[in-house]
Amino acid sequence: MVFDQAILRELVAMKDELGVLSLFATADPREEASARPAWDIRLHNELTAIREHVSTWRDRERRQLVLDALESLEPDIRELIDPRVPGIGRAMFAPLSGGEVRKVSLQLPMGDKAMLEPTAYLRPLVTAMATSTPAGVVVISRDGLRLVDYRHGIAEDVFRSSFKRDNEDWRSMRSPGSPGGSQVAAFQVDKFQRRIDENMHRYLYAQAAEIAGRGESLGWTDVLLVGDARLTETMAVALRPLEVVQVDSIIDNLAAAEVVRHVADELAEARTRRDLALVSRAKDAALSGGRGVLGLNQTLALLNEGRVERLLLDESGQWRGDSGPDGYLYAAEEAPDGVEVVEVPDLGERMIERALESSAEVTILAGEAATELADYGAVAALLRW
Repeated sequence: MVFDQAILRELVAMKDELGVLSLFATADPREEASARPAWDIRLHNELTAIREHVSTWRDRERRQLVLDALESLEPDIRELIDPRVPGIGRAMFAPLSGGEVRKVSLQLPMGDKAMLEPTAYLRPLVTAMATSTPAGVVVISRDGLRLVDYRHGIAEDVFRSSFKRDNEDWRSMRSPGSPGGSQVAAFQVDKFQRRIDENMHRYLYAQAAEIAGRGESLGWTDVLLVGDARLTETMAVALRPLEVVQVDSIIDNLAAAEVVRHVADELAEARTRRDLALVSRAKDAALSGGRGVLGLNQTLALLNEGRVERLLLDESGQWRGDSGPDGYLYAAEEAPDGVEVVEVPDLGERMIERALESSAEVTILAGEAATELADYGAVAALLRW
């Protein structure tokens, strides 16, 4: 399954009057051999805290319904934390009144957390996805090329193509008994190599359409070309105006996961540049009166109006605020006079929900890109209009 923001929008639509239980667990391979891994203990501590909180509710009927529903989910919870289940990061979303229990497994950490809210709690999942957005790695050699798709911690080959040399040309050049000795032979070898190079050039240009098409259909945000510098340069020119990263390295025979590990630093740098460019666009647009906005109050106002095209949030940002009767979000103590509000302790989660509900993209920023938003409340947005 291609896990993308369309799946997030399905999850954000999960609502339940009794509540939605959202669970996150991160399986540490180093602890798998233990009788009870640490992530199991952490998650059950979180669940115990939820049960204790529910037990304080005054509504006896509602309290019992929720506790019974939590008990009925124990088989799903055991499966979620089972060390034998694949996936480093696991998530589960269960509406307590009944309905489909959704489970997600990624090769990325998501922390250990349990939340019971009227809607699915998505921030750990969105944050994990942001660290590994879809990318393509094109491995090029004189034998051909292969495409590796990498997303959310999983790498797999999606296309291979072989470059076929025309050895008939070589046989036609080697007419037996030709005079001239070694000098003629060297000339013929050089001529044959030039012909191979020309054919390779044409081959790479012919494959450029395949790469561009695959990248578009798979939603690659970054494309890396790996191989001999002369070959990657030819492909980079053929792919214009698509922006690519060239990596001068020979890794022809590595498995897909090893290919990604080999270019991990270049991929991280590419993603940092992309995120910095997004922040720069938002800042330039906001400061020039264009389609950009900076700061919590301004972003919330336009998020409420459905004008946000892409929400930018600092990964470690913490915001408090309020929600009005119409569902509008406000920064703490910033609601208009006369509007009755309910406190929202995790305003970041509500902003993510509102963005996804309006089909906006959500980008979680870390490192240098997040630092660029430090003076603006760790939040910004690009706007539709």
